[in-house]
Amino acid sequence: MKASTYGLCIALLALGWQTSARGQAARESAGPPAAATGFVDVIAGLADTDTAFLAAGRKQSDGSGTAGVNGDYAQQGNLSLNLLGNVSRVEYLRGTFGGSFYGHFNGSAIFGKATDPLQWRFSDSFGEGTTDPLAAQTPGNLETINDVATGPIINLNFGPANRLTFFGLYSRTTYQRSPYDSQAYEGGTEFSHQLSGASSLSFQASSDHIDYLDRTAAASTLGGSVANYDIRQASLGYQAKLARTSILLRGGYNQLSYSAGANHGAPLFDVMIRRELSPYSSVFLSGQQTYSTNGGSMAAPDQQATVQAGGAVNPGYSVAQPFQLRSGAVGWNFDRARTQLSLTGTIQQSVYTQSIGSIDYSHRDEGLVAVLGRQLRPTLSVQLTAQGDVLHYTGLHARTQWENVRLSFSKHFARLAMALFAERRHQSGAPGVSNFLATSYNDDRIGVYFTYDLFGVRGAGASSGGLSGMMGSMGGY
Repeated sequence: MKASTYGLCIALLALGWQTSARGQAARESAGPPAAATGFVDVIAGLADTDTAFLAAGRKQSDGSGTAGVNGDYAQQGNLSLNLLGNVSRVEYLRGTFGGSFYGHFNGSAIFGKATDPLQWRFSDSFGEGTTDPLAAQTPGNLETINDVATGPIINLNFGPANRLTFFGLYSRTTYQRSPYDSQAYEGGTEFSHQLSGASSLSFQASSDHIDYLDRTAAASTLGGSVANYDIRQASLGYQAKLARTSILLRGGYNQLSYSAGANHGAPLFDVMIRRELSPYSSVFLSGQQTYSTNGGSMAAPDQQATVQAGGAVNPGYSVAQPFQLRSGAVGWNFDRARTQLSLTGTIQQSVYTQSIGSIDYSHRDEGLVAVLGRQLRPTLSVQLTAQGDVLHYTGLHARTQWENVRLSFSKHFARLAMALFAERRHQSGAPGVSNFLATSYNDDRIGVYFTYDLFGVRGAGASSGGLSGMMGSMGGY
């Protein structure tokens, strides 16, 4: 069992423990119960494709079965939870590929309230990377990347408005096949000052040391030497939750230092703004610049936005080196009567400070997702999803582009839902250097899947936020 599976199981067990213990806690405390929003459900489905290899000239059909967990759930209280994304297992019925896990998931659990002197954090981020950056995203070209972290949080309160926090985290990033596994030790502090009941200022500083678990194997695979490294950050932040606007602004400086002696420094920023335009529509904007890793980038703000939109999430080529991450996302959501519409655009640039072997794998990923939903009956809805993504590898002088259109009908029975879908996918690309060749193909798929709500209720409407997770889970490979 991979670390990602352990992480997901722990998060769900914690959720189940909180659910069963809530009644007892209410009897023992006069405080309000934990507030919870969203859902967690299980997914099972069958699909058929006419191009299982996702390659031109190889029109081999195959069926696939999938089962997994999907959710968008948040809870505050003695146990605070944030779960977003999906993790599924796919099996090919005619054996085109072996079975594998896939998806994108960000989850965290914090035991204890923010006012308690001691809290404990557990988090898990799960995603995928490509072993050949220009080839189609089949199980043979993808490997899972998982980052799990845990550690204490110590809070010192100075009156009702000031808090000094110290935190420590141990994390481990594991790759499904590549020998790039690493462990990290992070420590830091944060001082926050409450300006009002809706806004606060903060200062944060941290230091993160990353060690490769097998530097010899990593260097052999990459065709060069690898070095352990440190990422240090210091920043000022402002956060506010107003009547119709939520704001997170953070700016500062970070430094990347290799054990071999090379140093790189750059400004850092983190922006997240959500604005309710009317009772029916809202917009959001996010952006980030920081030094990161494959494991750390999966929890970036724009990745969260892409997961919510059901977009393609790909941390990029599976390499071990750190990089400067520049990312942004913008979106609009409309939900009125029986019609829902969402538009989300994302951009992510990964700039490596060192070439990997003799090749620079720096790349830029641009994506757009549009979702239109319509509730035909109280329990019957239809959804049309259109996605596009362009991936530029500047060092390889190459590009891949793909488009995806999906139509689905869903029927809800209380906690159970069933959906039928048909989709068309197309990928094209421009040739690159070295041994990497862009792959072009057309792929038509049909399928059926079922969901059952374990916690919370997804709802019977055609919510673009609710159905997109199912689309993402059944849309892989």
